[in-house]
Amino acid sequence: MTHVAIRCDATPSGGIGHLVRALSVADAARAAGHTVVVAGSIEAPLARHLLAESGLEVTAAPEDLGILAAEQGASVVHVDDYTIGADARDRVRAGGALLSSMEDGTFGRRPADVVVDSTIRAERVGRPEDGSGEVLLGIAYAPMRAEVRAAREKRVDEDHDVSRGARVLIVMGGTDATGAAGTLAAVCAAAEGVAHVSVIAPEHGWDAVRAEAGEDVELLAPSPAFLERASAADLVVSAAGTTAWELACIGVPSLLVAVVENQRAGYEAALAERIARGLGTLEQVRADRSAATAEVERAISDLRAMRSWTPVGREKVDGHGAERIVAAWDAALARRIGTAEAPVAARPATPSDSPLLLRWRNDPETRKVSRDSDPVPWESHSGWYARTLENPSRELYVVERGGAPVGTVRFDALEGASAGEEWEVSITLAPEARGHGLSRPVLAAGEAAFGARHPGAVVVAAILPDNLPSQRLFAGAGYVLDPDRDDGEFDVLVRRDPS
Repeated sequence: MTHVAIRCDATPSGGIGHLVRALSVADAARAAGHTVVVAGSIEAPLARHLLAESGLEVTAAPEDLGILAAEQGASVVHVDDYTIGADARDRVRAGGALLSSMEDGTFGRRPADVVVDSTIRAERVGRPEDGSGEVLLGIAYAPMRAEVRAAREKRVDEDHDVSRGARVLIVMGGTDATGAAGTLAAVCAAAEGVAHVSVIAPEHGWDAVRAEAGEDVELLAPSPAFLERASAADLVVSAAGTTAWELACIGVPSLLVAVVENQRAGYEAALAERIARGLGTLEQVRADRSAATAEVERAISDLRAMRSWTPVGREKVDGHGAERIVAAWDAALARRIGTAEAPVAARPATPSDSPLLLRWRNDPETRKVSRDSDPVPWESHSGWYARTLENPSRELYVVERGGAPVGTVRFDALEGASAGEEWEVSITLAPEARGHGLSRPVLAAGEAAFGARHPGAVVVAAILPDNLPSQRLFAGAGYVLDPDRDDGEFDVLVRRDPS
């Protein structure tokens, strides 16, 4: 299990599409046994509701993603934000973490260890070589929430009786709602064969919708329940963003409109792949409303044919994209720790190891068994680390397997003991190295390096009684419980000569 920090914002102006994708990835990460924290500005009401439902912790996001990884103890930093710069990978790598990056064509493109462009047909277009690691292209990697997969299972693709008129749902949100919802509601309300128009849009835009589409349009606040409304509708009109792919996954007949520029490529590809029909861009709809109304009428009169398209969307967007992204992280992390045959050796820690060691120290699993379980901020760690490297009463080693850092071993001279005679040892394994049988080799490498400098020194280990893996590790390395020594809640195990 490793810890993942997801960098994502959700604001009234920017919408919640990025967060919806991020939550889908978080679900898959937790299902795979990882822990997750969201870092960013979460201001949109629906976004806050979704996060509260998810139970995920939210934290502020420092500008430097390397500091984010170190302070959160994150082995993976997953970015779903167009504004993050191209230097993000170098900053994250400084602490040995992995950068995963969502992009949409050229939007948000940056080098990363795992790149995900889940736009449809991305695999056909490709992307320029920029030194990125694993590159996942295409709609097969579109992250889908658990609610979408549940709606997919429940939906029965049957003919709806529209003889008395069709039920049309318009789904808008965030930037999509800026003038688009009212225009589309007016277009649909004017179409023959439409019995009822519902609009899901932020409440701050309702007056504008009513002014343009009239009072008969039903207005609904954004809520997770929109998927149920969409599944029950005869036709959904949606912006060509995240929601469009959710509807394709479920299998809902859809008309798309490209509201903002970054949706244009996805819009055109969705039409070409026969996942949905289109109304054009918002500018085109506004320029010729009668043509857009006519397209709505054709869609309603041809709902049976449109439903024949829904299996195409369901096949291409199968709901498991997030799982594929997390699997790519796991494979990349496994490659980070070297091969089983490579030698394991300790070296003295250097100033450049500072973010690496803070990340390992702040890993949630590591903190659970530490003397101080609180996370350590970067600022205080930096000063402590500089003093540590100069402290003659402390020995700090980084242990590598085949040149790849996999753990650290520290020795602290104990007060009250004869000078240089008794030291306390502590070990931290890289979170991504857990489960690979490395605890004993890391401890042995640290002991060997320390013993060469301090032959004959007595080494003790303070371990919580219920920390059974550490109890077994040190017992197997020759440490023996001293029942006469008291260290608060910790057992004290002693080894007379680690050299």
